[in-house]
This record gives sequence, structure tokens and C-alpha cells, in this order.
Amino acid sequence: MARQGTQAADFKKPGRSKSRPSLSLTKALGLIILIEGLALGLKFHDDRENIREAKQVEAHREALAIAERVTGRINTVEQTLRLGFQAGWTPQQTGRAHPDLDSVVSLTDALTATEGSRLRSAGKTASQLLAQNKLAGLSAQDDLIIVFNPSSSGPRFGLIQDPNWLPEPYGNRVFSLLSSQTDGAMLSAQGQLTACSTLGNADLAVCVQNEFPSMSRSEMLSLLVYGLLLLGPALAILGLFRMFERRRIEIETFEGEATRAGRILKTVLSQSKAGFWSWNTKTNQISISAEAAQLLDKTGAMDLSIDEFVQFAHEDQAESLKQALRTMQERGYVSQVFASKDKSTWLDMRAKPDEHSGAINGVLQDVTATKIAVARTRQAENRLRTALEGFSGPVALWDVRKRLIYWNRAFVRVFGLEPTVRAGMGYDTGMLSQATNIIDRRPSIEGDRTEIVKIRDGNWFKIVERATKSGGMITVGLDVSSDVRNEVELTKQQGRLRKLVAELERSETRTAELTRHLKLEKQRAERSANSKNAFLANMSHELRTPLNAINGFSEILVGELYGPLGDQRYKEYAQDILDSGKHLLDMITDILDMAKIEAGKMTVDLHPIDIVDPVDAAIRMIRRKAEEKDISLKLAANSNLPLVEADHRAIRQMILNLVSNAIKFTDEGGEVRVTVDQKGEELRVAVRDNGIGIPPDALPRLGEPFEQVSDSRDRNYDGTGLGLALTKSFAEMHGGRLTIASEQGRGTQVSFYLPVPAHQSQSSDSAA
Repeated sequence: MARQGTQAADFKKPGRSKSRPSLSLTKALGLIILIEGLALGLKFHDDRENIREAKQVEAHREALAIAERVTGRINTVEQTLRLGFQAGWTPQQTGRAHPDLDSVVSLTDALTATEGSRLRSAGKTASQLLAQNKLAGLSAQDDLIIVFNPSSSGPRFGLIQDPNWLPEPYGNRVFSLLSSQTDGAMLSAQGQLTACSTLGNADLAVCVQNEFPSMSRSEMLSLLVYGLLLLGPALAILGLFRMFERRRIEIETFEGEATRAGRILKTVLSQSKAGFWSWNTKTNQISISAEAAQLLDKTGAMDLSIDEFVQFAHEDQAESLKQALRTMQERGYVSQVFASKDKSTWLDMRAKPDEHSGAINGVLQDVTATKIAVARTRQAENRLRTALEGFSGPVALWDVRKRLIYWNRAFVRVFGLEPTVRAGMGYDTGMLSQATNIIDRRPSIEGDRTEIVKIRDGNWFKIVERATKSGGMITVGLDVSSDVRNEVELTKQQGRLRKLVAELERSETRTAELTRHLKLEKQRAERSANSKNAFLANMSHELRTPLNAINGFSEILVGELYGPLGDQRYKEYAQDILDSGKHLLDMITDILDMAKIEAGKMTVDLHPIDIVDPVDAAIRMIRRKAEEKDISLKLAANSNLPLVEADHRAIRQMILNLVSNAIKFTDEGGEVRVTVDQKGEELRVAVRDNGIGIPPDALPRLGEPFEQVSDSRDRNYDGTGLGLALTKSFAEMHGGRLTIASEQGRGTQVSFYLPVPAHQSQSSDSAA
């Protein structure tokens, strides 16, 4: 300030020689300020670019981490497909073995599905993935497809309609799974930061999108600070000197603290069996500390190349360790567990770059004890899972917060939880879901947490709930159907005995007669039951065996396999024999099926299917019969129908019965139309003909076994009257219903309705 005052005084004196130093000083100060401004501007620009690059690197790392997690999920599903194939499971069993899988389908079945269906689209995507040697991809309808191609049979794939593997959006971040091979990060001119990472062996990429402001608050603050620095260069220089002085003091203090911290850290590393290592970017060598060298059975610190370091690993992990070290600069980190050469020790090698120096520093730690503990835990868990899956009753395990953490297949099957069961499901939710499949409850004398329930299929289970030592709860069910039935039967017998005793007390003279009569009735009932069971057991073999011979030989005669028969009437008689044999064989099959249904031995295998597939298959099977009568057989199915829980064979048999009846009661030149559509929360399959129709008074009797419109004295059509009864029973076994509408002389429409699962109904509504 004193120098500036002197310059001002000299400038007031006359003469040009005194004004030059002041002007030169002003120019010099202006030049200094200009240079400082340019330097600060360049610094601000460089900081801004560094921030952008750091944000891009951070976003790409986040996308990479999510991609690795999704890849792990895909590999888990592929492993499930592989294990299911090796274990000989059906695609339906394999689909139920993994919670993320919606269904498992063979490629052949998918490619023969209806054009435009979700299954057909998934099949096309699976074919493209196999051709490209890719493991997973997205179909045209955004379903995740994971393919598996065993060498001994045809390819199959898993279908996941809504994979919830990506994190939930938070802040300005949005996560997405795209059918792309994009990898890297990009900042658009509109301030949109997008980072993508390609999944290893899949036609997929995980992308993270985030808003990146054109001028952040910190950048505006920095710009303001630089402006203030321009206004006060002298103050800034003074502050800089003071900052350097404080920095020197801090460095001296830090070095002292670092020395003490180094001694403490060395002690900690020695106790935890760990050591330091770092990557020298100039020499491309790995520097090993003495503690880390001791873990490798070496003495003292040393520098090694990647090939030299890999020699300390077992030959099974050597290649993967080498690949991880060679790519750590590109990935920005390394995390690898490997075994020593003799597999006596397991080491965990981790590192990440220093944000300030850029060097890669890490830790090498002995994790042998952890590795052994994890292996033992997995073995124990596998043994427990095998034991619980082999248990015939339902088993479920709940954590402290009563969330479902494990269950066996019997738990899902018994309580009908296929659409709702999932890991983390609350206990109350599970109770509400299984309540729909329980039709009766009885308290048990064993305690408050024990009850006996009756399932919709008629079986009884004793449900026991007990608390675990960890604070959770286990639910176990035992099949006590036989005990309950014996108890009911015992109660009935006791009632009958009480009545019998009362009657005996009233009339002692009838004791011997009643005893003899009761014994005869019991023997007669036992003989009747045994005769019926023996008849049903032997009917298949005793009747089908000669019928197969009759049909086979008559078919040879009709086809004149060994030469002409001579007279044309022989061939006509042989055709009559073949038609009658086939009719009798169909009738026997229907009688056996109805007997099984009445005895409760007929079951259906319910799994998600496209209902159009069995309907179309049945129509192709019976089309020839329609063509023989010159009847037009048509199929009309709506597109984008939801999947339904049904038995493929049973649906096909139902269509065969209904279409066969329609053809039978339709005159030549008529029409039979099969319609498949959705009516609210149900799928409807309707078979309509323009045949002779049914009288109104006969409609209530149809659907019962052996009931036909015509009586035995006036029958114009063949049949046993079991077709509609079987179809009605199959529909009810699926949880559906059957309706008949007819107008005599104009035709008949028979329809059956199947319920659509709740999650399928919701997805169908959203698609609409």
C-alpha cells in the first residue's frame, strides 16, 4: 500500500518520465489479473470435465455391478434348467423348482404354438439365441428367455414374464434391461447421463439413466469463488501463502499420525492374517508386502509380474486369477478368491484404485476358515433341503418378522399356493392365500398352535407350528386323512351300534335274527365292493386285449394288407367289425374313466398352458371324422389370451368329446364351430353345431352318466351317454363349469369355463 501511495504521488508531478512507471505497473497488474483469470478459467473447465468423467465412470461401474448380479441370476436359472434335465424332471417340474421361472417350455412346443401368442414369440427368440450361441435375451413381448440346449434331447428354455432383478428407481436414477450389446457411458447435450453394461453371454445390456445438470450448485459456487479471486489477487496470494503454511503443518502432523497408524495397521494385519499389495502402473508389476509374502510362504517384500504371481495359485484357479489381474485396470477393481498350489490355503485378493493418485492398492487375506465354514454350511443346508423335499407333508420356515424363507413343494401343493408363494411373503398373507383351499378346521387337543384342517381335495392334515431358537417359526403338516376317516367311520359305527343295542333291548327275541341278517348284509356289501373293484381292475385287460386283436385284424382286412378279399361285402363286413370294435373300445375307456372319477382316483396335472394348443390338437385329430360327413369344422380363437392352469390331456379329451357329439348329431353339409375367448375372469371354450338340437325337457338330464336324449327303445345314434358326463367332471376338476344351450331343430352349443389365475388376469388387463 505504501508503494501504491508513492506511485500516486509521483504521478501528480509534471513530466512524462514519472507517468510511465505507473502505467507500466497498471499494465503489469492487468496482465497478471488476465493471466490469473485465464488460469482460473482453464482450471474451472478442467474440474468440470473431471467431474463429468467421474460421473460417467461411476454410472458405468453401477451398471456393471447390476449386470453382474443379473448375470448371476441368469446363470442360476440356467443351472436349474440343467439340474432339472439331469434329474429327469419334466419342464413343468423344472419350472416350479425356481421361484423366478414362470414356465419351462421345449423349443419344439413353443414354435408350434399359435402365431402371435406369447409362447410363439418366446420360441422365436430362443431360436435366435441358440443360433447366436447366446444364453439369454428378451422376446418381442419383453419376456426374459433363458435357453438350455442339452446334447441328448431337444432345446428347452425358461420364460420369465416380469423379472424383478433390477433395483427400484430412486432419485433421478432409472434402471432398465435392454436387448442390446451397448457398453459404456455417454452424457448427452440435454444433460442426460446414460451408462450401459453388456451381460456376458447374453443378448442383453443393463442401463442406468440419471439427470446431470448443465451447471451444478458446486460448479456455480466454484465460478463465484474464481470471480472473487479475480477481484482480489493480492488477498488470494496472501491466502495461498497462508494455506501452504497450514498445509505444511498438516503434512507434518499427518506424517506423525501415519507412522503411528502404520504400526497399528501392521499389528492388525498380522492378527487377521492379511497383507498389502499394489499394482505399479509404470513397471506393470505387483508389489507384495512382507505380510502378504508370508501368506504365500515367502519371506520379505517383493515385486512380481502377473505370470510369476499366478504360479502361487492352484492350477484350477490360475487362469481366472490371471484374467482378473490383467483386466483390473479396465474394470477399476479386482476381487478374486483362489487356492494355494496345494489347496491347503484359500486367499482373498481385493483392490481398487486410489482416487487421488490413481494407483491400485489392495489387501491379500487368508480366508481358509471362512471357506471351510461356508462349505460346511452349504452341505448342511443341502442335506436339510433334501430331507424336507423328501418329506410328504407341507413344511415352511418363517424368520423373526414372520416372512417366508423356505418351503417344500408339498407346502405349495397342499395349500394351493402356486400363484402366490414367494420368498419374503408375510405369514398373514400366506394364511389368507391358503384359506381358499381349506374347507374345514378342527382344534387339536395337543395345544394352541396345532389344528386339523381339511383340504379341498378331501384330505386332512394336522398343522403344527413351533417357534425356533432364532426367534422364527416352523410350520409342519402331517397327513391324517386315514385317522380322520377312521374316526368318522368309528363314530358312525358307534351310532349304528347304539341303535342296534337299543333295538336289541326292546326285543331280545330278535337278537339272533338281527345278528345273522347284519352278518349277511355285511358279507353281501363286501362281496359287492370286491366284485366291483375286481371288475374294474380286470376290465381293462380282459376286454381291451381281445378288442385290440379284433380291431387290428379287421383293420388288416379292411386295408387288404395280404391281398384282395374277393367279394366286396367281405370288406364292408370287416369295416363294420372295425367300427364296432372301435366304438366298444371307446365306450370301455369312457366307463373306466367315469369309474375312476366316481372313486376319486382320477387326477389332473395342472400347469400354465396356452389353452388354444390342446383345442387345436383335438380338432386336428377329429377333422377327418367331420370330413367323412362333409361337415365344416372351424376354430375361432382370440389372440393374446392369458395362460390358464389346466391339464393338456384333459382339455384335449374334453374337446374330442364335445366335437364328436356335435358331428354325431349334425347332418351332412352342416357346420361345427369351436370358439375360444375370455369372458371376464374366465376362459370360455364353446362348441356350436347346427344339428338336430335337444328337447327342453331333456336338458336337465344331460351331463349325468349314461344319460342320453333318446331312450333305449328309440335310439338313432351310438354312444353311452358318458361324453358329456366326463367333460363336465373334467371341467369341475379344473375349478370350472359346463353349460348347455340348445334349440330343437336349430342346433346346440356346449360351453365349459375355466378360471383365469389372478396374476394372469392382471397381466391381460394391463396388456389390453
